[in-house]
Amino acid sequence: MRNIRLVLEYDGTRFFGFQKQKRARTIQREIQKALFRILRERVSVIPASRTDSGVHARGQIVNFKTRSGIPLPNIRRALNSYLPEDLAVRKISLAPGNFHARYHAKRKRYCYRLLTGSDRRPLERFYAAHCSFPLDVPLMQKAARRLVGRKDFRSFQAHSEGEKSTVRTLYRSEVRKKGQFLHFVFEGDGFLYNMVRNIVGTLLLVGRGKISLADFDRILEARDRRQAGPTAPPQGLVLEKVSYA
Repeated sequence: MRNIRLVLEYDGTRFFGFQKQKRARTIQREIQKALFRILRERVSVIPASRTDSGVHARGQIVNFKTRSGIPLPNIRRALNSYLPEDLAVRKISLAPGNFHARYHAKRKRYCYRLLTGSDRRPLERFYAAHCSFPLDVPLMQKAARRLVGRKDFRSFQAHSEGEKSTVRTLYRSEVRKKGQFLHFVFEGDGFLYNMVRNIVGTLLLVGRGKISLADFDRILEARDRRQAGPTAPPQGLVLEKVSYA
């Protein structure tokens, strides 16, 4: 039995998230369907992150186990011929037998793109959210840096999803300005459901002057989702990289 690891890239616009659902187009469904055509056996694809509808990935990691002896380059080539144009396998490799894409991940990096200013950019509408309000970027950068470290992020969790703990470690929490765009970069040992989008939504309140840095601190300490800002739209979010030991 081989344990195979894939690095995936996908445009999440027309997918209903990663996880397989009945009669819904999902990443997991498309990959498992293609693998069945190649391997002639049903396999379960395990992701490092179960991305939501509209969320993209450049470095999603998945693994699956198979009895097939088909060479890895042949599997990758066949997968990319069967998969739809908005989903592709970038790399394929043999993983240790006990490797688990989700449970063995040490770090994940997400980037959220936001178009600022009054002008809309139609070609970016699926890859960046838009905010037409003036934003105090230096203040948002200060607020973002307050999230670095090991903290309880319950205030930024959409729902429990069976998590035993809401404590996570963020190694990076940055807001970068690149022309008309803001890039929110978060790297941590794990993320709660909708955590990144809820943080971005709250940072936008800071940037608009709706809440102060002291308010932002209180929201984090409250451990209450009702205190935080709205959930930012999904299309700005990309899973950039997953790192292992």
